[in-house]
Amino acid sequence: KNIISLIFVLFSLTFFSQKQELGNITTELELAPLGTEPLKIGSLRARYFNKNNSAFRLSVYLGGSSTTTNSFGTDSVELKSKSSNTDFILRPGYEMHLSGTEKLSPYIGGEAYFGIQSTKSKDESDWNDNGDNKIMTTTEKQKTPTFGINLLAGADYYITEKVYLGVEFGYGFLSEGRGKKTVEYENPSSGQKNTEEKGNTRTFDWGPNYQGTIRIGFCIK
Repeated sequence: KNIISLIFVLFSLTFFSQKQELGNITTELELAPLGTEPLKIGSLRARYFNKNNSAFRLSVYLGGSSTTTNSFGTDSVELKSKSSNTDFILRPGYEMHLSGTEKLSPYIGGEAYFGIQSTKSKDESDWNDNGDNKIMTTTEKQKTPTFGINLLAGADYYITEKVYLGVEFGYGFLSEGRGKKTVEYENPSSGQKNTEEKGNTRTFDWGPNYQGTIRIGFCIK
C-alpha cells in the first residue's frame, strides 16, 4: 500500500513539474525503495547548470574506519594495535542535456575518476634487551591510486519544480596503480630496518556500468 501511495503522489505531482535552467545547482540522494536502506548517500554530488541544457558535475567521497585492539605482553605489559583505512574519490565531469519532453531531461556526458586508498597499521610488541623489556612499534602504510574515465548516459524526470528522479549508466575504464608500501620501526630489535617498496600488481578494468539505485535530486538554487 505504501508503494502504491508513493507512486500515486509522484504521478499527481508531475502536472506541476519544470525542467532545469541556467544557474540551477542540484544535489542528490540515492533511492532504493525495496532495499534495507531506502535513502542513502554514496557520495556528495552536485551539478551546476552553466546553460539551460548543460552542466558541470562533481562527486566527492571521503570516508574510512579505524580499529584499536588491546593485548598484553611479557609481565602483563599492555600493548596496542591500531589499524585504519581512508578512501578519497573525486569525479569531475560534464553533461549535455537533450530536448526530451517538458518534464523528461535525457543527457549524455563524461567524467574522470581520481581515487586514492590509504591503509595504516600500528602494532606494539615487546622484546627483551639484556633483561630490559622494551616495546617496539611497527608502522605500515600503503597508498594505492586509481584513475578512470567514464562515458555517461542518463535521464532526469522532474516530479515537481525542484525535485527529480533519475537513472544513469555508462561505459568506461578504471586503472588501479601499483601503490607504495612503507614499514617503519620505533625502538626496534637488532636487524630490523625501515623499508619502502612499490607494489607488483596493476589492474585495468573496462566495460559497461550503471548506478543500481534511483537518483532523487533537489534543486537548491
